[in-house]
Amino acid sequence: MKLVLKVPAVLIALAIWFLSSQSTLPQPKGILGFDKVQHLIAYAAFAGAIGLWFSLDQEKGRVFRTMLVIVVIASVYGISDEIHQYFVPGRNASVWDWVADTLGAILGAAAILAIARRIERKV
Repeated sequence: MKLVLKVPAVLIALAIWFLSSQSTLPQPKGILGFDKVQHLIAYAAFAGAIGLWFSLDQEKGRVFRTMLVIVVIASVYGISDEIHQYFVPGRNASVWDWVADTLGAILGAAAILAIARRIERKV
């Protein structure tokens, strides 16, 4: 079961890497067409999936530390993704994209930990 909980984060990381490898991407209209919103959503999902790696029993009382670890993992992956994009024709590396990645990671980590705490209270 523990291995199954690791799969979503790996799949999201692979999807991010694949999309970052494309020279151009179709862009939706409206607010979702704004690049930074897309980064924020992708990394919120990624951080939420990374949060599945942590056991509720082990993380009791260490919510801030757990959130920090999740955000650091996602943020470092965001840095590696921006470096990767630098080498993709038609793409560039952007500090602002990384900031959006990190903000998304903070939101995703906070959400998954809040959900975990709510589930824990009900059990």
